[in-house]
Amino acid sequence: MAGTIPNPAPHPPPANPPVAPALPELIGLPGGAVLSEMQAQSMAMDRPVRLVVTAGAVDCGKTTLLSIVYELFQTGPVSPILFAGCDTFPAFEQRCHLSRADSENDEAQTSRTPYDGPHPEYIHLKIQDGVDSDVHTDFLFTDVSGEMFEYARNSTDECKRLTFLLRAAHLVVFLDCEKAMQPGKRWGMVQDAKSLLQSCLDSEMLSPACFVTVVWAKCDFFEAAKDKPAVEAFVTGVQEDFQTTFGNRIPNFKFHRCAARPTRFPNMKMGFGVRELLSDWIKKSPQGKPLQLEPPTDNGGTREIEQFAKRHNAQQVNP
Repeated sequence: MAGTIPNPAPHPPPANPPVAPALPELIGLPGGAVLSEMQAQSMAMDRPVRLVVTAGAVDCGKTTLLSIVYELFQTGPVSPILFAGCDTFPAFEQRCHLSRADSENDEAQTSRTPYDGPHPEYIHLKIQDGVDSDVHTDFLFTDVSGEMFEYARNSTDECKRLTFLLRAAHLVVFLDCEKAMQPGKRWGMVQDAKSLLQSCLDSEMLSPACFVTVVWAKCDFFEAAKDKPAVEAFVTGVQEDFQTTFGNRIPNFKFHRCAARPTRFPNMKMGFGVRELLSDWIKKSPQGKPLQLEPPTDNGGTREIEQFAKRHNAQQVNP
């Protein structure tokens, strides 16, 4: 038809069509909540993990101690120890909230861990020892209600349900100094701690390689006591009793004093004694011990591989 403009010929496709830029891979971030038993085991399969079990009665200071370990890093290194990461930031923050100004509490407090049966929860912290920048240690800390340990100390069958004890690199058993200052409660508190250790040993839930520390928690109550000689006599008697009862059954056994959040003795700073505990957890580990394997110098074999072993061992003895 006159006046009609013909359609232009289609352009051929380019020889090398542009390639869409590749999208970056999604980065998986931790949810931040406490880790379940399955999640903790998954982490342990992925990397070397050191488990620290804090054990004791209700309100003896277990969660407060863990909260202070986290809070000490808020202002910088716990010299020379450096913070290197955490997969459970919100979980730590929840435990620290009642001690913060935002909580509007008159005094610093720590939320109590609820009991929901023998289902342990874990919180994670990665640290660097301040000596070797390439060496980091992943810690998992149990966050377990005191009721769980009450059941465990009264029954070896219940203790056997706490399977995480078998994996513990460190077991921290708490003695509550606040109760120790109350004559009607002190010996019951001591007996409870002894019964818990006894149950762990009798049920064979404690590895001989585990490092066991009995901690005098809230030791600011001792420092504020009027009769210091009587307090020290009590402490000495308890420690001698523990040593007599468990010294031959626990190869790595010691005592320690700490006051994570001291309130009774103003000269004590927050985290008294916690730094030393943290240093112990870093330096002492069953997994870190050398195996001390020594091959025989003469195996009596005639095969080439056995002759090579003889020559190799001879070079080690006479380099």
